[in-house]
Amino acid sequence: MNLRSIKLTSSFLAALFISSVCGTQYLFSAYSTSLAERLDFSSVEVNTIGSAANYGVYLCKPLFGYIADNYGGRRTTFIASFGIFLGYFCLAMTYNGNFSDSSFLLCALYVFIAGMASSAGLVSSLVTIAKNIKSFRGIAFGAPIALFGLSAAIYSEINTLWFKKDTYHFLLFIAISSGVCMFIGSWFLVVVPPPNNQDEIVVEEEGCSSHVTSKVNTVGKSDKSENTPLLNKVKEEVDIGGWDLFYNHDAKVLAMSMFFIAGTGLMYINNVGSIIKSLYFASSTHPHTTLPNSEDNSSSSHIQELQNMHVFFLSVFSCIGRLSVGVISDLAGLLFNLPRLWFFIISGFWLFLAQLLILFYVNDLDKLLIVTILVGFGFGNLYAIGPTIVSEWFGTKRFGLNWGMIACIPAFGGQLFNLLFGFNNDQHQHHHCLGQNCYDSVFYISAFACLFSICISLRLLYTKKIENN
Repeated sequence: MNLRSIKLTSSFLAALFISSVCGTQYLFSAYSTSLAERLDFSSVEVNTIGSAANYGVYLCKPLFGYIADNYGGRRTTFIASFGIFLGYFCLAMTYNGNFSDSSFLLCALYVFIAGMASSAGLVSSLVTIAKNIKSFRGIAFGAPIALFGLSAAIYSEINTLWFKKDTYHFLLFIAISSGVCMFIGSWFLVVVPPPNNQDEIVVEEEGCSSHVTSKVNTVGKSDKSENTPLLNKVKEEVDIGGWDLFYNHDAKVLAMSMFFIAGTGLMYINNVGSIIKSLYFASSTHPHTTLPNSEDNSSSSHIQELQNMHVFFLSVFSCIGRLSVGVISDLAGLLFNLPRLWFFIISGFWLFLAQLLILFYVNDLDKLLIVTILVGFGFGNLYAIGPTIVSEWFGTKRFGLNWGMIACIPAFGGQLFNLLFGFNNDQHQHHHCLGQNCYDSVFYISAFACLFSICISLRLLYTKKIENN
């Protein structure tokens, strides 16, 4: 194995290492109820904190994509390692009462900083992989994206095994471990230049027109007949981005569907802890006179274990969804000429089914697990198929910026549905509600939102089919 191969391997492993600690925002529901109880936050305030983490991750993707493209992923990840440590460290200090100000807005700022750092780490890893690996890109991209989805499962299992109810030390552990992993990984996250005789070929594959021209001119000196077809290929390549993307009908439908489908998924992910708590105290083994505000230590410990279990399943099935949909959609396209948009619609169907089950089927904790599995799998499908569709519909030249802009949309959807859930929950808490009555109203809205997204996506599928014919 030569030096270049060693550098490529170590850089790819570093990208996987970094990605495995970049999905900690999905861990929020594992400690959200403890945070609310210790600092006396309302449901709306807790949901604002959860949304801030999502904002940090989603809204900063275009920015960090641009920075990583122009200034390198190593430097970006190096700085991000301090950001993620600072965010979770300050949250832990606030939780423990070490800071005099325990405002929920400051907590929201801390998780926003951690979310930004997570976004920087993941985007830097993907940008580095894109520049280093020119074949088998589906697997190359699928691995870090899957580990990103799996990181919450890793941490939730660590929380169950080592920390139990000790939220303060668990938050400190997240701060130190994620910061150290990103710091170490940043030293090995390098772009490895291609061999001299492959420089032009590699650049051509990346779709960079200026470098392709260089390739063409070089070839043209020896074989002019090969020049024209290559130029035609470059001219015909799809390149939609910038303001054109905002006015593109397909992009608007895709973004609107992402807003509702991903927004409902984020609502469940951030609030599954509250749902577990409501169902726990409504179960037959707990009298209705026992209210969540008066839980004993054994109940609190059991609730924490259940929350960790659901976070684990969310993360694992999100990982499975991310890995599987790319392979299946490739095979379906190859064997049956099935458009990838079908799999985007199917991801919405999984989330729609989850909303229906929580409304009409789930009345105890044992039945809630199937909803968690469907949400995790559907959410994973959505975030694996989404960037592939964007690259195919709008081209690869400005893919980072295009996907970054569309990937921002779920943050707003998550904020909307989180606020709806929090407002609804606060209203019901005044009446000491238990079980489904605490949250079912908002799931009627989210179910309709998913159905609406499926319908407009099906219409887009029909329109594109007519255009292609």
